[in-house]
Amino acid sequence: MGTGWRTRRVGALYLALSIGGMAGAVFIAVRFDLRMAETVAALLPSVGGMYLSWATLRVDRGERAEGDDLARIADRLAVAVRQQWEAEARVRRLNDPYPLPVCWQAADSRFGEAWAFLRELAGDLSAPRSGWASGPDGLSGTGGQITQVFLERVPTRRLLILGNPGSGKTMLLIRLLLALTAERAQGGPVPVLFSLASWNPAEQTLDSWLVEQLARDYSGLGDPEAGHADRAGRAGAARSLLEHRLILPILDGFDEIPSQCRAMALDAINTALPPGRPVVLTSRLTEYGDTLAPAHGVPVKLSGAAAVELLPLKAPDIAAYLQRDAGGQDTAAARWDPVVRLLGTEAPVARALTSPLMLFLARTVYNPRPGEQNTALPRPADLTDRIRFPDTTAVRTHLFDAYVTAAYRPHPRYPCRWSAQQAEHALRCLARRLHDSTDLAWWQLRRALPPRFAQVATGAALGVVAWAAATGTGRLTALLAGLDSGWLTGPPAAIVGGLAGGIAGGIGCGLVAGVTGGAAEGLTHALATGQLQWPAATTANGLAYGFAGGVVGALAGRLASPGPRPRRTWDRRMCALGLLTGATLFFSYRLNHDPTTAAVGALAASAVYALAGGALGDRSSRLSARRPSPVPTVRARWAWDWRGFSTGLAGGCAIGATHWAVLRLQSSVAGTAAYPVSTALTFSCAFGLTVGIAHGLTGKPADLTTPTGPVGLLRQDRRTFARMWLAVGLATAAAFTASYGIDHIVQGGLSYGLGRGTTDGRPISMTPAHILDRGLAYGVSVGLASALRQNAWWYYTLTRHHLAAHHRLPRDLTAFLADAHERRGVLRQTGAVYQFRHIDLQRHLAAPERPLRGLPTSRRSQAAERSGRRT
Repeated sequence: MGTGWRTRRVGALYLALSIGGMAGAVFIAVRFDLRMAETVAALLPSVGGMYLSWATLRVDRGERAEGDDLARIADRLAVAVRQQWEAEARVRRLNDPYPLPVCWQAADSRFGEAWAFLRELAGDLSAPRSGWASGPDGLSGTGGQITQVFLERVPTRRLLILGNPGSGKTMLLIRLLLALTAERAQGGPVPVLFSLASWNPAEQTLDSWLVEQLARDYSGLGDPEAGHADRAGRAGAARSLLEHRLILPILDGFDEIPSQCRAMALDAINTALPPGRPVVLTSRLTEYGDTLAPAHGVPVKLSGAAAVELLPLKAPDIAAYLQRDAGGQDTAAARWDPVVRLLGTEAPVARALTSPLMLFLARTVYNPRPGEQNTALPRPADLTDRIRFPDTTAVRTHLFDAYVTAAYRPHPRYPCRWSAQQAEHALRCLARRLHDSTDLAWWQLRRALPPRFAQVATGAALGVVAWAAATGTGRLTALLAGLDSGWLTGPPAAIVGGLAGGIAGGIGCGLVAGVTGGAAEGLTHALATGQLQWPAATTANGLAYGFAGGVVGALAGRLASPGPRPRRTWDRRMCALGLLTGATLFFSYRLNHDPTTAAVGALAASAVYALAGGALGDRSSRLSARRPSPVPTVRARWAWDWRGFSTGLAGGCAIGATHWAVLRLQSSVAGTAAYPVSTALTFSCAFGLTVGIAHGLTGKPADLTTPTGPVGLLRQDRRTFARMWLAVGLATAAAFTASYGIDHIVQGGLSYGLGRGTTDGRPISMTPAHILDRGLAYGVSVGLASALRQNAWWYYTLTRHHLAAHHRLPRDLTAFLADAHERRGVLRQTGAVYQFRHIDLQRHLAAPERPLRGLPTSRRSQAAERSGRRT
C-alpha cells in the first residue's frame, strides 16, 4: 500500500507541474508577444507524460480495490453474516425459550453415497481425519451436534439434510451457520445461506445466481463498473470470493424449485460445486426422492454427499417445551395437560405437534406473552376435540388459520396499527401475488400495477413538474430581471415535459408528459390572456415533442437486453403516430400564422415525424417494452455513456434541423422570421448534452459487505433518488446555460430560442433571464426524469398507493411489512427480501378462503371470529 501511495503522489505532483508549466509557458508567450506556434510545438511532447500521470491517478481506485485482500473481505463478510442471522434468530424466536431439540439419523442409503466411496473420495482430496464417522450410523445426533457432524464426521463435508414439511430444516441450518461463523478461522470460507426458491436453473447458472444473491444481500460486493440493471449483477468481489472458495454455500429449500426443474438444478449444483467443495443442501424427503426416480430422464443425486433425515419431535420434548414456554408455573403449564396426556399416541393433535412448525404455531396461538393474561387466550384443550379435528390435516389447517390472528392480537409492548382482519387480508393479497416465488421484494411489487399504469402516471407527474418548473422559473427570472411579461416568460413546458418523459420511459411516457405539460401550459396562458386557442396549440406541441423525445430517449437509454440486434423493420403503427403528432402542429402554427402557412409547416413536420416513426419507432418501442424494471440503487456514480450522448446529440440535431427547415419553409411562404442556424446548432448541442448527462449517472453498490435489509435498502434508494435528481439537474442546467450563453456571447447578445409566447416554434430574442430560466427548467425536469428512470422507489410508491386504493392494503406498506417481520414473526427476512415464515404458510394464505358450511358468505367473517373466541 505504501508503494502504491507513493506512486500516486508522484503522479499527482507530475500532473500538477505539467499543467502549471504549460499554463505558465502560454502566459509568458502571450505576455511578451512570443510566437505562439513555436511555443505550442515545444509543449506538445509533454502531452504523453501528462496522460501517463493522469492514468496513474486513475488506477487509484482500482489499486485500492485490488489491495483490499479477499481474505479481509471474507472476514468482514463473516461479521455481517453473523450479525444478520443472529438478528433473524431473535425475530424468529429460535432461542425462546430454548432451541428445540431436533434429532436426526442417517437417511435411507438411496439418498446418499456409499460410505466407502465417501472415504475414498475424501482421501483423494484431503488428508484423512480421525473424527470421521465409521459409517452412516455415526451421523445421528441432536441440536447443536449438527456442526460436529458436518465438520468432523462427514469425510467430504457435503451434507444433505432431508425432512418432512415443517420438520425444522431451516432452523437447523441457522444454528449450523451461526456455529460455523463462530468457529471460522480468519481468512477462511464464509458460510452463507441461500434460499433456492428464487433460482430458475433453466435461465441462470448456479454461479451467476449465487453472485447475484451475494451482490443483492451484501450490496458492497457488486462490481463498481457494472450497471445496476444487469440481471447477474456482474459482481466482482462476490465472484472472486466464490472462485477462491471463500464462500461455503448453504442451500435451503431444494423442494421449492419447480418440479420440472429439480433434476436440472441438482445437476447444476454438482457441476458448479463438485466433490471437494463443501456444501449443505436441504430438501423435503418426497421431493428429493422424486429426482432419484423420475418418470422421464436420468436419476440425479447430490454427488459425494452424506444424507441425514430429521426425525419427529419426541413426546417428552414437546411437553417440556410447551410447558416451559407457557411460563413453567403449575397453573400456566396445567393448561396443556389434556394435550400432554395424548402425546405419543395416534391422536391427531399428538401427531401434528411432532412437527417443529406446528409446535411453534401452537405456542403462538395458545401461550401468553409476558404481561398477557391467560383468560384472554383460547384453550389448548380444544385441540383434543376429535369431532372438530378428526385428523392431522384439520389440526394443521386450524393452526394456520389461527396463527395470523394470534400474531396480531394486542401486544403488551408493541401496539399494532392494523387489526388482525386487516393484516390477514393484506397478507393473503401479498401471498397470492407471489405466484411461484417466495421472495417478497418491495421493488418487484411493481408487477401488481396494471399495464401502462406506471408509464402514464410517470408521464403525468413529469408533465406537471415540467409545467411548474417552466412557469415558476420563468416568472421568477422575469421578476428578477424586471420584465413585465406576465406568465409568458420561460421555456415551453410541452418541450421540457416531452423530453423529460422520453428519457424516463420512452415514447408512451414522453407523449403523456408532453400532453400534460402542454395542456397545463395552455390553460395557464388562457387564464392569463383570455385567448382560448392556447390549450390546443400547446397540447399539439406536447404531442410532437413527446413523440420526438420518446424516440430519442428510448434509443439513447440502452434499454435492450444484451444479444444480437433485431432486424429493423418499417413500423406502420409508429409511422401513423408520427404523422398524426406532426399534423397536430397545425394548431400550434395557426396561433401566429395564416391557415396556409400553418398547413405548410404542419405538413412538412408530419412528413419528418412519420419518417422518423416508421424508421426508428419499431426499435425504440421494442426497447421501451423490454426495459428491465428499475432495481434499488444505494449510491450514485458517474459513468459517461457515449452511446447515450451521441444518440441525444443526433436527436437534437435532427429536431433542430427539422424546425429550422420548417420555419425556413414558412418564412418563404409568408415572410415570417427564420430560425437562425446558430440557434439550431445551440439547441442541438444543449439537447445532446442533456440526454448524455441523463444517461451518464448510474446506480452503484453501497458500502462493502453491509447486510442491507428491505427497509434500509428503500431508504438508500430514496436518498440516491434525491442525489441523482440534484446532480443531473445541476449538470443539465449548466449544459443548457452554457450552450445558450455561448451563443448569446458569439451573436453579440442577439441569440434566439424557442419561447412560450410563440408556441409555433418561432424564435424569440434571448436575454440572460431567458437563458437562466431555460437552464433551471430543463435541469429540474431532466434531473427528475433521470432519477425516475433508474430508481425503484418511485414505482414502489405508485404500487403501494394503487394496492391501497384497489385492494385495501395498508398505505404504509413498508411499515406493515417491517412490523410483520420484526414484531409479529409472520414474515422472515432473507437478505434484502422478505419471505413468509414458512412456504406452507404462504400457500395456505394464497389459497381461496373456505366458506363455512351452512353459513352464507356475508356471515363468514363473523362466524370465524366467534369460532376464534370459542377456541
